[in-house]
Amino acid sequence: MQRLQAFKYELMPGSEQQRDMRRFAGSCRFVYNK
Repeated sequence: MQRLQAFKYELMPGSEQQRDMRRFAGSCRFVYNK
């Protein structure tokens, strides 16, 4: 019998990391829409 296992993680970025992640997501959305 095979056992499946999963892990759950929560990101807790700092304020500078949040800004960078939002900027990256916005760039990806822009490129995708082009």
